[in-house]
Amino acid sequence: MVAVLVIMTAGALLGYFLRKQPKIVMINDKLIMLAVFGLLFLMGVAIGSNPTIIQKLPVLGAQALLIAVVGIAGSVVAGSVVYYFFFRKKY
Repeated sequence: MVAVLVIMTAGALLGYFLRKQPKIVMINDKLIMLAVFGLLFLMGVAIGSNPTIIQKLPVLGAQALLIAVVGIAGSVVAGSVVYYFFFRKKY
């Protein structure tokens, strides 16, 4: 854990000192996107090669859909309550 914190701190300091170098920032952005795409691909490979996850994929998808729908519904209800009490026009 200490190694992770040291590496992150070193990267943050290096980024701070190199932030005014637009060419380095542009290259860094491309490298970050490449790393993210690589990690997503490897995660997909790991999920696709795991038979337990593949068998339970319909259940996991249904749960994800339920969580999304309930989250959206809760946000709409909370937004309506806030609008009613704070932003409606009072005549």
